[in-house]
Amino acid sequence: MNNDLKYFTIPNILTLFNLIAGSFAIFYAFEMSDKLYLASLFIFIALIFDFLDGFVARLLKSESKIGAQLDSLSDLVSFGIAPAVISFQMLKYALEIKSFSIDLAFVDIIIMISPILLIVAAALRLAKFNSDDRQSSSFMGLATPASALFFASLPLLNNFDPDNLIILKTWLDVNLPFDFILAIIGIQVYILTIFWFYVVSIVVFSILQLVDLPMFSFKFKDYSFSKNKSKYIFIIISFILLIFLQSFIIPFIVIIYILFSVGDDIGALFGKK
Repeated sequence: MNNDLKYFTIPNILTLFNLIAGSFAIFYAFEMSDKLYLASLFIFIALIFDFLDGFVARLLKSESKIGAQLDSLSDLVSFGIAPAVISFQMLKYALEIKSFSIDLAFVDIIIMISPILLIVAAALRLAKFNSDDRQSSSFMGLATPASALFFASLPLLNNFDPDNLIILKTWLDVNLPFDFILAIIGIQVYILTIFWFYVVSIVVFSILQLVDLPMFSFKFKDYSFSKNKSKYIFIIISFILLIFLQSFIIPFIVIIYILFSVGDDIGALFGKK
């Protein structure tokens, strides 16, 4: 059989694990809305498999047409539908709605169904990626997994305990300043209770997936620092932030990635002049 039509190649099996993890994320988000961090963890697992399937396909030189289509279908579930369900459940909490119903106020219904934008944007983004030959070494628009990472990290942010910052406390060799702890708690309360945060985030991240804004990927043509300066600086900054601030910093790392990409674009624009 033509390799392009084989179901169970090693990369395709890894892609299916991505799909399975994303499906578990959806199940947990619906059935255990009081423990959304479990759904988030399965999205993170899906992200690992999404990285591995492409890496292994390139390593084994077993990239295939069916693999590319399967990857996009799996990504739509894991990085489109799953984060949308998480957002839906967090909107319910912010609006203090026990269950979605057609009997809700019209404004509440519109707000509650706004996560559908993430699914639509992911579907369009993935379809475009499969058809766009400009995205072999960089992305045009925010990659769907990056958007998913932002929304999947919000439940972890809300459940984060400042007392877990053991490395930061050890490094400072003092108790964390009260103002710092208060800032973390303030962000958590804001994320939990302000529904506009979700609506604005959903709209912004949906648009970012669809615009023709160049964003760097982590596919290296070569590993020289001069040609990958932004990538290396971003990786170093992210690594340091994760060590000291752990899961609390993940949504901010996604924002930093977007800012770095925009900065690269502005730098390239002025460099041409």
